[in-house]
Parts: sequence; C-alpha cells; structure tokens
Amino acid sequence: MGSGKTTVGSRLARKLGLAFVDSDAEIEIAADHSISEIFEKFGEETFREGERKVINRLISDTPTVIGTGGGAFMDPETRERLKNKTITIWLKANIDLLVERTSRRNTRPLLQKGNPEEILRNLAKIRYPTYGQAAITVETGVGPHEKVVNDIIWKLNQYLAKEKKRQENNAPKDNR
Repeated sequence: MGSGKTTVGSRLARKLGLAFVDSDAEIEIAADHSISEIFEKFGEETFREGERKVINRLISDTPTVIGTGGGAFMDPETRERLKNKTITIWLKANIDLLVERTSRRNTRPLLQKGNPEEILRNLAKIRYPTYGQAAITVETGVGPHEKVVNDIIWKLNQYLAKEKKRQENNAPKDNR
C-alpha cells in the first residue's frame, strides 16, 4: 500500500494501450461497501475471500493492467493464479516513503490498528520475501511516475524477450 499501484498502473496501461483495472475498486463495487467498511463489518478473512473471487474474474485472456491490493499476492491461491496467468510486477518502495504516502489518507484498514510506521515495517518483513516471487521488480520512489512506468516497460521487454528465447529453446526440434 502506498507504492503507487493505481497511479503507475493506469499510466502504464495508457502507454501500452491497455485497460487498467484496480482490484480494490472492483471489490468495492461487487460488495457495495468501501474496503474499510468490509474490514469493519465482515473482517479481513471475508475481504480476502472477495478479493480472491474478484481477481480471478479480472484475470482474462484480454491483456489488462490489474492493480491489486497489497495483501492479494500474499494469498497462496491468488498468488499462484497471478503467477500462472499474468506477468506479475512488484513496485518496491522504501518504507519511509510508504509511511509518508499512506499518511495522506485514513482509508487503509490495516494501518488503523496501531503505529502505521511500525505496521508497515512488520508487513514488509512478512510480505517482501513473498513479493520477491513476482516476475519483475521495479523500484519506485520519489521521482516522477513516468520514470517508474518507463522502468516497467524496459523490464517487461527484457522479460518477454527472455520468455521467447526460453520457449524457442524448449520447442521440439524439426529433424528433417
């Protein structure tokens, strides 16, 4: 949370000529409640179940940039589906920057239960090793979002070239 998924994701989608979908916004539409209300009324487990269903629905054969909430990739089922059906990208940000960015709004349920900086540092310890499983990692910081978008495109091109080469190497040889 606070890494810039929505801003960077929508700019990336625009630059690639694709649609952008924010999974949290889709969850709110499906539940007819805000994320905070879902957490408050039904709890995190119910939210994660809904999140899993919405993300499964959003993953399709039509290329789309999907911005997922910070906890989505932590769910083993969602993570495997994302890893198998999409190209996952982790926007990695410095914790101090995340603290500064997330302090701008009080709409983040996980940060309402104590010291936000401490919570973010603990979440990083738990989540960063799992986030490291993403196909691509891009550092995001205080610079312009356009630089992050360009870094993603650069790494995406490298990733796709590597995948193409891997597929060519694994293709059956013609023995004529």
